[in-house]
Amino acid sequence: MRGIRLAIFDIDGTLRRVRSPWWHLHEHLGLAEAARAYAPMFERGEITYERWAQLDAALWRGRTRDEMAAALESNPLRQGADRLVAYLTARGVPCTAVSTGLSLFAEPTAEALGLGEVVCNRLLFEGDRCRGRVEVRVTEHNKAEVMAGVLRRAGVRAEEAIVFGDGPADVPMFEAAGLAVAVCPTAPAVRAAADYVVEDEPIDAVIADLERHIPRGGSPDPPRSL
Repeated sequence: MRGIRLAIFDIDGTLRRVRSPWWHLHEHLGLAEAARAYAPMFERGEITYERWAQLDAALWRGRTRDEMAAALESNPLRQGADRLVAYLTARGVPCTAVSTGLSLFAEPTAEALGLGEVVCNRLLFEGDRCRGRVEVRVTEHNKAEVMAGVLRRAGVRAEEAIVFGDGPADVPMFEAAGLAVAVCPTAPAVRAAADYVVEDEPIDAVIADLERHIPRGGSPDPPRSL
């Protein structure tokens, strides 16, 4: 078995501090009360994730791209996120992302950190105005499937991937990958599914644990299968 050849990051709560960019955007635009009922409806099984996403997006119809994008200013990167990505990249491990978040925020994050492919939910605009629609690509339940596509396009086997995430939606990716790192995890199940856990910032503290799997030179130890 070869060593780690690809890193796959969750973004929200992992690389950035805010765990739900959808809710953060509602708060930024003063729409939190209007959106408050939707999450409980999803949790009770009354609506699908896709329907929940469209209900959220409908509230943003007519807002300008710049007005919405400004929400990112109050959602900083986690301390050490840049150093962690730089460490992996310097050792020849490309970094990608699979996110249930929005392209409006995920794509600037990828650009800032130097991530490659990013699969997320694409907010639709007509000119500078939000159409109130979203192209749903990643849900709370399909991250492992999306990850499989990323691996296929990269020509990498699952056991050659390292995954970083914070929430229950990331656990199926953890289970598929050769290595899994829980970053500021939200639940005991997330910790239990990970090979390594970073409880707080700076998140590049995990580099010390990764050295045996992703050394500067020589043959890396094979990753453990979960």
